[in-house]
Amino acid sequence: MFYKEWMKYIKDEVKLTEVVMPGTHNSGSYGMIPFACCQNGMFYDQFAHGVRHFCIRYCGDKKKGIVLSHGLAKGKPLSHGLESMRRMIEENDSEFFVFDMREYYPQKIGPFSFTYPADDGETAELINKYLDADKLCYTDYEKVNEITFEKLRKSGKRFIILNYRDAYPWCRGGYDSINPWNPTLHGKKAEAFSKEVLSHFDNEQTDGIYWFQTQQTPGTDAEVKLTNPKKLDDSLLPYYQNIINGIRENEFYLKSANVISGDFMTESYDKCREIIRLNLFKNTVKEELREEFEAELEKKYAF
Repeated sequence: MFYKEWMKYIKDEVKLTEVVMPGTHNSGSYGMIPFACCQNGMFYDQFAHGVRHFCIRYCGDKKKGIVLSHGLAKGKPLSHGLESMRRMIEENDSEFFVFDMREYYPQKIGPFSFTYPADDGETAELINKYLDADKLCYTDYEKVNEITFEKLRKSGKRFIILNYRDAYPWCRGGYDSINPWNPTLHGKKAEAFSKEVLSHFDNEQTDGIYWFQTQQTPGTDAEVKLTNPKKLDDSLLPYYQNIINGIRENEFYLKSANVISGDFMTESYDKCREIIRLNLFKNTVKEELREEFEAELEKKYAF
């Protein structure tokens, strides 16, 4: 199936920071309470829809060890998520993954502050146990923008791990990624958000991985008041193509486009299809496979 192997169509000389790939925000929040749930499928299901960048957040739990988390909400054990990741790695050898892994961010809610520590050593042991990171994690680089698909294919490696503290043995070169976010901009109502979120490309640049987030964020001081992510995503869907068109029609935005992530990326194939399609306009698809790539994108898949 195309969405499980779309990276085989990418040219050897294309850099990991140049390809356009779907990503998921709060990737491990499947099954959490409605106000914390941002995805309707686990990691393998996200992979099967074309996702290659995963935002994996977790924290320590006294009873369950390290668990997937979204702030105060806790989900399944990290080991459960890693099993799902292992399955997608084993599915075929043409795909490469970016795992952005860290304990959940410190939060301040009213007068209360919360932290979500997860022991680095215990986390690294789990990663190596389930993902065989010593063997399969790509580490032969100083800067992530040096990584081409040719290098990845020759190496036989399957993923990189990004962590803002370089907390695990397989991290390299610091947190070589940006994910611009603004509470006012991301808190706008759907139609305005779909147009104004593109301003991130004007205001933020990197030679690393550009993680462009397309989900709205509610807040007491935002236009979008407190609600659950699913309702927000439903309101954004009619305007999602505005975001894709805005990237495609602007040469600078298209050049910058790399990871485009959001919530509920397995609701259908629509979001991932249109993100992956941007590779045609960015000319990252092998010329001899371009016609086949286009034809696969036109197929309708059940979900």
